[in-house]
Amino acid sequence: MVMKVFVLALILAGIYFFFKIKDKKQDEQKYADNNEEVKAVEMKQDAVCGSYVEETTKYKVRLHDKIYYFCSEECKNKFIDENTNH
Repeated sequence: MVMKVFVLALILAGIYFFFKIKDKKQDEQKYADNNEEVKAVEMKQDAVCGSYVEETTKYKVRLHDKIYYFCSEECKNKFIDENTNH
């Protein structure tokens, strides 16, 4: 009887650890998949108000071979007005 209980305990422990390892590997894979989706975006300083914006912003102007980035259409237009009226 003691031997049957011992064998049953070993079987149950084996099943437990099998699923625990399997779940851990699945969690690690989910974490790895999520990290692949994260892309770093460089931040640039708005040339007018000084706030930081993503490099992918649609508000940017090229002037004298340099690209200037802006947080809004308002900052972009203010920069254009200040730099083209001189």
